[in-house]
Amino acid sequence: MTAYVIFIRDEMKDQSAYDHYRQLGVPTLAPFGGEILVANGEHEAFEGADFDGSVVLRFPDMASARAWYNSPEYEQFKSIRLGATTGRAILVEGIN
Repeated sequence: MTAYVIFIRDEMKDQSAYDHYRQLGVPTLAPFGGEILVANGEHEAFEGADFDGSVVLRFPDMASARAWYNSPEYEQFKSIRLGATTGRAILVEGIN
């Protein structure tokens, strides 16, 4: 079943570092079948605390999403995102 990695950004601490992370991190998705569906567009919090931005990635399945997130290819850039932003990352399974 399709899986989604959802990043909810609470605060941008370093825009320049985040932009650098995006340039380096996006190419790591393709080998795992990942694609970007949402990338920090306009948003509105219907419930809960407001947030600064969000990214939604789609993968063919949970195993592919986990493999990407834990891959050496992505691991080398993950620390840039973690230093540039605060927030949460979650993995959810789709319905088809």
